[in-house]
Amino acid sequence: MVTGKGGVGKTTVAAALALAGTRQGRGGVLVEFSDGDAGSRALGPYTAEVEHLVISPDDAITRAAGPLLGSTLLAKLVLGNFAMRRLVRAAPALRELAMLESVRQIVEERPGRRVVVDMPATGHGLAWLRVPAQMAAITSPGPFRTLVEKVNRDLMGPGRCSVVVVTLPETLVLRETVELCQGMMQEVGLDPACLVINQMPSVIAASALAEVQRMVAEGDALGLNPALQAALKRAQALLEARHHARLLAATALRDALDGVSIEPVILPLSPHDPTASAVAGWLMDGGLR
Repeated sequence: MVTGKGGVGKTTVAAALALAGTRQGRGGVLVEFSDGDAGSRALGPYTAEVEHLVISPDDAITRAAGPLLGSTLLAKLVLGNFAMRRLVRAAPALRELAMLESVRQIVEERPGRRVVVDMPATGHGLAWLRVPAQMAAITSPGPFRTLVEKVNRDLMGPGRCSVVVVTLPETLVLRETVELCQGMMQEVGLDPACLVINQMPSVIAASALAEVQRMVAEGDALGLNPALQAALKRAQALLEARHHARLLAATALRDALDGVSIEPVILPLSPHDPTASAVAGWLMDGGLR
């Protein structure tokens, strides 16, 4: 399960995890709940290496209701009724449970494969993860309770599911991310398996920065022409800005994770949106199993 604030690279990381699963010999599956465009864009030219599945709420509810009603055809007939559709839409927890049940079925049908779920962002994602336990607490014994227990045991149970949280090295985003991780541990009983820090500014070698600063200061004495001095000044400004950004990011990361036992995986800042293949390589280099 991959979650995090919107815009932090969550879908790219999810696609990369699925791609890494294929390249590690397990086979990768990417599951998402939107229209599928985000996952297709993230996979790009690597779509042939990953099975990409898109779950719609209506299909998920029909799929989950099939065993309860005895057949998928009967489930379609019952749930196709206008009044029933309105009732289901008025109970979002039922939709969320049905979509988690669809994920459970996908995992069951693909033993041994890495199934990566691109979850909704932050708080909504946490609300989804809470649903099975909440439903178990309020349902009576019967077929529906059996379905809830299956999701709790086979999808959310110990050793069955890993949660990857994606964030950026920015103070406010990191703070919200740590709160999400704490909420997940306290309210759902799931420890985040991995905290991915995306777009971390690279370390600028102190010697490189000092050398550029020296050459700018001694430009006339070194006999450098005006064009080269101007280029060096631009390089100095860029290096100083990157050095400052790295210090700010490192400070924000240290402060946010103070007292939190989550080991981060750092992905580097890239001049352009990295491909799923590049991110898969970084994740595997970072110790992804």
